Amino acid sequence: MNRANDNKSDNMDDARDRRADSVRFGDLDDDDSTGLAGNQANKGMLTDAVADKLGGSRRQAARILDAVLDSITDLLNHKGRVAVKGFGTFERKIRKGRAYKHPVTGKSIDVADKLTILFKPSKNLIDATTNGSDDSSGGKDSSDEPAALFRA
Repeated sequence: MNRANDNKSDNMDDARDRRADSVRFGDLDDDDSTGLAGNQANKGMLTDAVADKLGGSRRQAARILDAVLDSITDLLNHKGRVAVKGFGTFERKIRKGRAYKHPVTGKSIDVADKLTILFKPSKNLIDATTNGSDDSSGGKDSSDEPAALFRA
């Protein structure tokens, strides 16, 4: 019985490896923003970056990335909150339901409570993504900075 479970696990790992190796959406060295959504990175690009940092194979990096993401998901299910120092905090929250009014018919629609995941980036992540610009100017800067997307 254990042999059957081990074989099934090996088959799932092999399928995951083939899936990670079969799709490659772009290179990290491209500056022309011709990806799926312009300047948006995807899991394949993240896998390539991990492989480059570790100096290992893309397959190994894909397995590591999958393990990290699966672990975050499991911890969110069991603990409700995952804090990664220097990166940010993932937290399960319940978005309260409310009554909406249909814009055409005017009929009231009740929306139930919804479980959602929030991400709050750490200060280190915000500082790293703004190319070293700090918020010492009182937070009211007229320049268009990408970190504004992260702030709640």
